[in-house]
Amino acid sequence: MSAKKVTKKSSPQRVSESKEFAQLKTLLGDAKRILISTHMQPDGDGLGAEVALFHYLKRARKSVRIYNPDSLPRRYRFLDPKGEFLLGPGEVELWDHCDLWIIVDTNDPRRLGALWNELPLRSRKIIFLDHHPDINPPEKFQYPNNAMVVSDHHSSSIGELLYQIFKELDLTKINADMALGLYVSVMTDTNSFRYARTTPESHVIASEMIALGVDPEEVYQAIFSTKELSHIQLLGQLLQQTKVSKSGKLAWMELKLDLRKKFNATADDTMSFLNILLVLKDADVVCIFREEDDGEMTRVSIKSKGKYVINKIAMDLGGGGHEYAAGLALKQPFQKVVDQVIHQIETLITTPPPKPLMSKKP
Repeated sequence: MSAKKVTKKSSPQRVSESKEFAQLKTLLGDAKRILISTHMQPDGDGLGAEVALFHYLKRARKSVRIYNPDSLPRRYRFLDPKGEFLLGPGEVELWDHCDLWIIVDTNDPRRLGALWNELPLRSRKIIFLDHHPDINPPEKFQYPNNAMVVSDHHSSSIGELLYQIFKELDLTKINADMALGLYVSVMTDTNSFRYARTTPESHVIASEMIALGVDPEEVYQAIFSTKELSHIQLLGQLLQQTKVSKSGKLAWMELKLDLRKKFNATADDTMSFLNILLVLKDADVVCIFREEDDGEMTRVSIKSKGKYVINKIAMDLGGGGHEYAAGLALKQPFQKVVDQVIHQIETLITTPPPKPLMSKKP
């Protein structure tokens, strides 16, 4: 049976105007034990949202814990400098049961890894709090009966959606700790307010969070000024080996595990590399192929400048994401993944759009 779903429509309708939001509000009000998680290989959007939600619920006198499928990346340790609450496998003592499990920044349980096998039976109610397109086709996954998806496709980030929810719930006021999480979520998922999905409200939220004490330069430096010299040398080698299609409309990097180990770089250390290719004048779509630590999985990140919608390619291969920023992971030989994905993107780019039907004259 499918999960109950609420998707925010275009303005002026808001998630908070739906019946499902009233149910969410009741669940948050009644719950005593709340567990929060985000997806594997967590990013600034998911982690920032977790921080904001954790502090909000704590101030609302809830018992709250965060448990993620992966450990906190080094560059986000400033969100929890003492290592007290942004915890991963083996770092937190789990309850036998919780009233509510809130999963932020994904609507796909498969992105939770082993957590999805471990926690659903411990959770009375599960809420996916997301802003990505629906899983397509929907029959690829069936949610359990105790799950609900609250999604706002128009929010720039989970931080933006949480900001709306906090304002509507009014269980407590947003303080400096929550402000930091909300700002990190909005700033990172809009690529410093440069992506097309940046909304007017993104800037409003940033302004309010800065007024509450967030230092924009300090946050930016903490997240993006974290590279070792070896990481820059790795990027230099990848840039030298960047491949471009004949048309120049597609560019990509290939990062094998042995090369990454040679330069002592984690997967997270390479997350920002793809953005460099966006400066290419003729490239409309860019991607990076990264062999994961197990040597068996290849992860692909794809970005479009806005001319081509690329998330359907990711969805067709078991991934997902936004229209112009998506990803996938395949447990197949590295070169086979490269060939398959490049072929699909090239087909998308080179296939002319269908001609409009000519209406017959009366």
